[in-house]
Amino acid sequence: MTTSIRVLAAIVLGLLLACGGAGSSSSLGLLGDASTDGNSCGAPGAACCTGGTCQGGAACNAGVCAQCGAAGQTCCPGRSCSAGFACNGGGGGGGGGVCAQCGGAGQTCCAAGDCNGGCCVNALCVSSGSACPNIGGTCTSGSCGTCGGGGQTCCMGGGGGGQCTAGAVTCMGGTCAACGASAGQPCCANDVCTGSSLGCNNGTCATCGGAGEPCCAGNACGSNLSCNNNNVCGQCGAAGQACCAGDTCGSGLGCNQAVCATCGMKGQPCCGDTCGSATLACTRGPGGGARTCESCGATGQACCGGNMCGTGLMCAMGTCR
Repeated sequence: MTTSIRVLAAIVLGLLLACGGAGSSSSLGLLGDASTDGNSCGAPGAACCTGGTCQGGAACNAGVCAQCGAAGQTCCPGRSCSAGFACNGGGGGGGGGVCAQCGGAGQTCCAAGDCNGGCCVNALCVSSGSACPNIGGTCTSGSCGTCGGGGQTCCMGGGGGGQCTAGAVTCMGGTCAACGASAGQPCCANDVCTGSSLGCNNGTCATCGGAGEPCCAGNACGSNLSCNNNNVCGQCGAAGQACCAGDTCGSGLGCNQAVCATCGMKGQPCCGDTCGSATLACTRGPGGGARTCESCGATGQACCGGNMCGTGLMCAMGTCR
């Protein structure tokens, strides 16, 4: 029975294509919705979603979502890594850097400048009892002699603005002040806030994750909210609003260039993974671009649902030939 249905569907599809129906918005019914894109974007191993976002503890690396945060892996969004590791290299944002072990002598300083009782000098850890390079003094409980510890003056360096060598302090007005632990405190280096449910908002730690609040670690926000380019959580999923995590939108909508819009017809964003006609397939643009509904089944076009193609053609690697 299944084989007979598939044969009949192929005949009907061939007739539609021959009559110019490839761009039709009507559904064949027998084939149902069509998608050639496989799994939704954002999952580990899948293409990155709009704006280079991923889900499930993954980060965007060269257009593909990869596991992040462990030793040797890409840094997670917000340049975060698992406990005991820090993001090395790259610029701001989530990709570009690699997670490496931190906190030991000669290693990168951990989040908020933690060096397990040592000193963080020029982003590298110095063990307690050792001389602080380029600063002078002996590292003792995070302080390089007369500077760098909580309440002490900032040491020289740090890009000209001075640097603090103890953990959980930052240079403010020439003095090393507590950072990151509670709302209202300045953010620590690299916009880090260590307190629970806190995010960095214009250099100050604040409650995060709610509408209008800064995004939490990993660019996370509450339900039906998404992290925008200003690192603030905003409403998402409705028509005209930003797409939610994983490029998801409300019913009858699809993600089009990071904004939710009507979906399912030719040239419109896909409704999830599907389109509204059996002669349309959900395809991704070149270089991991947006997923849109495009004609399928003819020579050189994507295969339709069920790997179907027009009469005389066969589906090979997702394309009708």
